[in-house]
Amino acid sequence: MESVNKIHFLNSPYPNGHQLTAFIWRGRIDEDESVWFDFHLKSENYYAEEEEEENNDDFDESENEDISSWDSKIVWDNYLACTLSSIYWGEGGGIRIDNSGEKIDLDKVIQNDLYTNDLPSENDFDEDDLAFGIYLLGHDSCANHRIKFSKKENHSYDIEWTGKIALTYSGDDEFSHEFTASIKNAEFDGFHYPKTWSVEKATEVFQSKLAYFEDYEFVDLNPKSNKREYKLNKINK
Repeated sequence: MESVNKIHFLNSPYPNGHQLTAFIWRGRIDEDESVWFDFHLKSENYYAEEEEEENNDDFDESENEDISSWDSKIVWDNYLACTLSSIYWGEGGGIRIDNSGEKIDLDKVIQNDLYTNDLPSENDFDEDDLAFGIYLLGHDSCANHRIKFSKKENHSYDIEWTGKIALTYSGDDEFSHEFTASIKNAEFDGFHYPKTWSVEKATEVFQSKLAYFEDYEFVDLNPKSNKREYKLNKINK
């Protein structure tokens, strides 16, 4: 069983997957007071773990003009690494978690798997409707995400994240590829809120949105700066 954070792209030229160089799981409340989970990951270079073998039986891709982008190591290596994120290209994606009308109990939210119903239909494809952006073999598209949490010790979680991919950068709108990411001992990075809000306004809104608000505290994002910006963190007891 692997103990490192990795992402695998099923049936790609790299069956062993790719280690992650970054992972963020955080909350966000937007101007209209909707509450979201955001996720962000970045992989190492695709070829980073490739072992050099003395007897390399790989065929020469240049001799096969019909090889697809997905099957070509040359194409993968050309695009270097993957970024999969709801925040890297600006806020507006993510998974909404305040749909029930009740106050959000963070522990209860992550007892259940999170899903997105953003798989485009054949005649209805709009990038703005997708919860996450992806840079894979160019700026491609991903949808139909499922995120599962397993609680560990010390307020951390193992996360399994799956979804479907379309190589839209190369003109393919069919979500025929899949990924699975495994993250070990992830910690929640708190709730971020609009920079235009005062701490007083954020307090008022969060009190109306979060169960057990007394279990949270505001944390300065830039303690060494004169610019005061905060996020709301859950206090680990």
